Amino acid sequence: MLPRQEKRVLPRQTWSKAFDFALNLFGMSIGLGNVWRFPYLCYKNGGGVFLIAYFTLLVLVVIPMIILEVSIGQYTAVSVVKAWKLLPVMRGIGYTGPVIMFFCNVYYPVLLAWALRWFVAGFSTDMPWLNCNNTWNTENCIPLATDNLKVENFSSVVTNSAFLNNNNSQTINSSLLDSSSVEEFWREKILDISSSIEDSGGVKWDIFACLLVIWILIYFAVWKGIGWTSKVVYVTATLPLGMMIVVLVRGVTLNGAMKGISVYLQPNITKLMEVEVWTDAASQLMFSFRVGCGGLTTLSSHNEFHHNLIRDALIFCAANAGTSFVSGFAIFSVLGFLADVKNTTVDKVAESGPGLVFVAYPTALSFLPWPNFWTVTFFLMVVLLGFDSQFVLQEAFLECTKDLWPHLYKHKWSSEIAHAIIAFIMFVLGISMVTRGGMYVLHIFNIFSATGWCIYFIVACETISIAWIYGHRKWLKNMTRMLGSVPRIALIISWKFSIPLIAMALMFYSLYSYKPLTYDKTYLFPLWSNVFGWLTALSSMLWIPGTAIYVIWKTPGSSFKKKLRNSTKSKLEEDMISVRKSVDVEDTEKQPNTSI
Repeated sequence: MLPRQEKRVLPRQTWSKAFDFALNLFGMSIGLGNVWRFPYLCYKNGGGVFLIAYFTLLVLVVIPMIILEVSIGQYTAVSVVKAWKLLPVMRGIGYTGPVIMFFCNVYYPVLLAWALRWFVAGFSTDMPWLNCNNTWNTENCIPLATDNLKVENFSSVVTNSAFLNNNNSQTINSSLLDSSSVEEFWREKILDISSSIEDSGGVKWDIFACLLVIWILIYFAVWKGIGWTSKVVYVTATLPLGMMIVVLVRGVTLNGAMKGISVYLQPNITKLMEVEVWTDAASQLMFSFRVGCGGLTTLSSHNEFHHNLIRDALIFCAANAGTSFVSGFAIFSVLGFLADVKNTTVDKVAESGPGLVFVAYPTALSFLPWPNFWTVTFFLMVVLLGFDSQFVLQEAFLECTKDLWPHLYKHKWSSEIAHAIIAFIMFVLGISMVTRGGMYVLHIFNIFSATGWCIYFIVACETISIAWIYGHRKWLKNMTRMLGSVPRIALIISWKFSIPLIAMALMFYSLYSYKPLTYDKTYLFPLWSNVFGWLTALSSMLWIPGTAIYVIWKTPGSSFKKKLRNSTKSKLEEDMISVRKSVDVEDTEKQPNTSI
């Protein structure tokens, strides 16, 4: 007899089609980082040499981690917040996921609001970013339409390009003596950034309106659950890829495109020995593939018990990495064209983060015929790329709340109302990031809450928990029940040795190389903001040791050793036995498809 609460949690809506799961994984992971971060990191870290580090870590760390997280969700048929009852002493891992997803779901829509603002601006007939006759322009503005735009001035303002990167990831010339009209449209009109984090400067109402639109769209993308979400993602995950191909074809046919592509891929073998190349590759992989944040486990909980998760994991990894690689051609072909127009080198116009998407690329598009069309097309692609990543992650977070408080979802319309309340709370918190000082707040959340050493710590805890405490043989036996056969040796080596060692090494290096938070290399954040950033990181991590101490203390046993041993016994697995037996009986005549 199942406990009352578990009986309400275990019954699980499954994907209507076998491909729905892979497409939702694809939608969740393919986002803005694939467009504005991967291409620049590849260029900055030695071109083809960065790909060596990227694909090495993809094989040694990311693919085995995706298989592990997906198999946990598929086996337990509950979201990440409940799945780690498999190992009660490490149950805290399940609570780290919703915390990280919550932070991501607060700040990520702000990025989409910026892109939506550019998208709307693309419909203006006068294209205000081309001239200096606007109220926001400074006396140092240089119209993009003129021929005397100095190339060195183009790269002088990499406003916010430190964002989504480590503080020391690139050299930024902070001179603002001269700036292009595109830079000022982004810096003075869209952001209108204040002088410090203490100066909020009031709400930017145009960005506020864009953020409101984004959240309304997010709500209606998830309000009916995975059945509805899986239909929406068919459009939002595929349409931007088609648009990317359009941008790519247009880019490679421009003059100077090959110059940009050669810079993008040109190998610098000496870079391979630099630690930063490997840390950049690891951070890009962890963030892009959403490893350690709980989304993979939660989405896979809707799979059928015998679903071929290894096949989907490999398809997912190939599609994600392939999209990042191809986007580099689309980006750098256009940057090569811009460098050719300006009669300079690509490194003078190559930027990372928002500096690439919101300054460099619009500048290049402004030199094309029909600049309005290309601006609208590009930023629609950016909005859609980020949108499906956001609403799928929001759906994963909502699934966690359903498993935590199932009694709140048992009435008619209770799900829609709960989703609206959660979306409203996240929207209200996001308002702090659409003020004139909002960029500073967003920068803190991005650097501390969902990336870096906290993700490495969670990944190390996951693999150590399954491979060393729960037992790799026992877990591989569970996977064999689901799939029929698994690559045992490769998974054992990865889970027991390579992933924990690499993750811990990356975590300690991140801590060792930590420096006080800065913005644009010119603004040093006050001490209290650094403390707040550390608290956001610890808010997810401390669930692991805190819950472990609580579980051991509450577990029956006459000694600490017995308490510790009893705390590793899975109550969830005992509750699942009768459910899984019924599944096995139904599928005895079915042969699981384990071909990859």
